[in-house]
Amino acid sequence: MKQIIKTSLWVLLGLLFLFAGGEKLWDPVGHAEEFAHWGYPLWFVYVTGIIEVLGAVGLFIPAGRLYGVLFLSVTMIGASITHLRAGEMGAFPVPIVLLLGLLTLAWTMKHPKNSDTESRSS
Repeated sequence: MKQIIKTSLWVLLGLLFLFAGGEKLWDPVGHAEEFAHWGYPLWFVYVTGIIEVLGAVGLFIPAGRLYGVLFLSVTMIGASITHLRAGEMGAFPVPIVLLLGLLTLAWTMKHPKNSDTESRSS
């Protein structure tokens, strides 16, 4: 059961970031106004989109998961700070929830079978 939840979280987060990054790359001009509002140049839309897409792809490749989690976590910290600085408290929880999901996945990578090994050793 734990493996199903873990796999579902990998897939869900991977698809969410793939969609979000792909949307930025597909229609960067559509995001340019909000990025400008936050004080970022247009090229930052592309950078963010590329990081999100590559991070999402990393989540689907076991050897790349650590890098995907790392890049996406840093991006979500940046997004959280951006929303706080802009006073967008309604948007602030979204990157925080995504960050918590990523950190949960990172923890499962460090402790892949923590409860299974404990129950076998006793």
